[in-house]
Amino acid sequence: MTSSPGNIFQNPIFQGSILLLLFVGAYFVPFSSLYNTWMTNDDYSYGILIPFISAFFLWDKRQALKGVAIQSCWPVFPLLLLFVLLSIYGVLGSSGHISRPALPILIVLFAIFCFGMDLFKRASLSLCFLAFMIPLPTILDRTIGVYLKSISSELGGMFLRACGYSVYVSGNIIDLGVTKLQVVDACSGLRFLFPLMALGVLYGYFFERSFWKRVACVVVTIPIAILTNVLRIGITGVLTYNFGSKMAEGFFHDFQGLAIFMVAFVFLFVFGRFLRFFPPKDKKSTQNELMDSGKNFENKGNINAFVVSIVLLIIVGGLTFNTSALPPVKIKGGIESFPRSFNDWKGQIQLIEPEIIDASGAEEAFSCVYVNQESHAVSLYMGYRSTAFLENVNFFHSPTVCLPSSGWKTISKSKRVINDVPMFESLPVTEMVMESMGTKHLIYFWFQTKNQATHDKNINRFHLALHAIKKDNTHDLFIRPITTIGKGESIESARQRMDGFVREMMGTLIDFLDKNQFEESLSADNQVQ
Repeated sequence: MTSSPGNIFQNPIFQGSILLLLFVGAYFVPFSSLYNTWMTNDDYSYGILIPFISAFFLWDKRQALKGVAIQSCWPVFPLLLLFVLLSIYGVLGSSGHISRPALPILIVLFAIFCFGMDLFKRASLSLCFLAFMIPLPTILDRTIGVYLKSISSELGGMFLRACGYSVYVSGNIIDLGVTKLQVVDACSGLRFLFPLMALGVLYGYFFERSFWKRVACVVVTIPIAILTNVLRIGITGVLTYNFGSKMAEGFFHDFQGLAIFMVAFVFLFVFGRFLRFFPPKDKKSTQNELMDSGKNFENKGNINAFVVSIVLLIIVGGLTFNTSALPPVKIKGGIESFPRSFNDWKGQIQLIEPEIIDASGAEEAFSCVYVNQESHAVSLYMGYRSTAFLENVNFFHSPTVCLPSSGWKTISKSKRVINDVPMFESLPVTEMVMESMGTKHLIYFWFQTKNQATHDKNINRFHLALHAIKKDNTHDLFIRPITTIGKGESIESARQRMDGFVREMMGTLIDFLDKNQFEESLSADNQVQ
């Protein structure tokens, strides 16, 4: 059965348009976050072009797509459902690093489920190219990025030595004698690699016809990215040595990045010219596509999958809309008005810069050093979010990342349960023993909503998703006390001190929140009355 204008509901163009509109509406929150990243982060400003390029690829295949047999693919439905649930967890649990990478995967799965593998095979480039619109997940920066940063630093040092400069490389630090260069995460080359790979796909598509050459154009961008990044580091070192540290900052730094990207394109173009020496292959697929270009869409039955997809997207959109309607749970005076003293503990407030609070993933923060009558000190930090739901790139940062990046060395890390804690009875926390400047410290941290607490950030996100689904409004808190382990003091003694502090602090915190929390919209209504 072929689709016709009279049977519009079986027309794949109509179905695709409806699903696209519903998809953008259902995932409006992560799409908004993506747009904000494209507009504010120079590393990913190219991302806004990706959907348009992908649409061009699809349009360019319009004749070949007419011969596609449209048929639902139910075997992919369990995988689709899994990613829908994962995306709900990411959106409602405030995890941009889950919800945003799920977007291109969901687009591919919905396409296969509704229109079949035949369409996916012919439109695979257009659909898979959308992956380039997603910013790099943090886990890649912390793994592959660290490795590339180390390689770039070593090779950058070799480049400078070849230019006659005496340098010493230690980790990601290049010591030039007169000054030092630090190869930070943004200069690892990983963020440079992603747009260059997208450029490799474009180059292969427009200038190569055989499949293996197109793949080669993408693969070669990896060594080109490393090589040009090393060239950038080396040139920065030469300019810094001769003209001062200003050459590694601001306009000069950004201009070097743009110039080196142009050099990378030249390398890619030269590689493309080199491929001309090899015979073309794989023209059969193009001929088959031309043979099918005169046909119309043939719908062999996908209406049930189409309806199921609509239902899934309406459910996701409904959950997101209902959650976004929940008002912020504010605190009178803010979290910084938390008591400076309770029981035996007297505190001294520590000021926190607003930029640091924002980068930590909190809306408000409280930092105070409490001392008891025995002169034992506990440093308490609390991050508070009044709007706990919906995807947020900056979720609470874990001490497992922040403290080591500040030079603290992790000695041990484990889960600990503190008993007899007000409201929660048993409170699970992550316990860390760390060393800084020869002094050991005992650290606890945990995450809690209004009635659930956990030592794990991902479980906390799951709690938030459950709150959102039940429309049970809540705040979200990150709490981290630290105490110094004295010379000759056992870890068990420090644990007893910390356990006692947590029990007393939690009693005060629960009472403080009960008396001072309010839903902002309700307060505004009262003021109008």
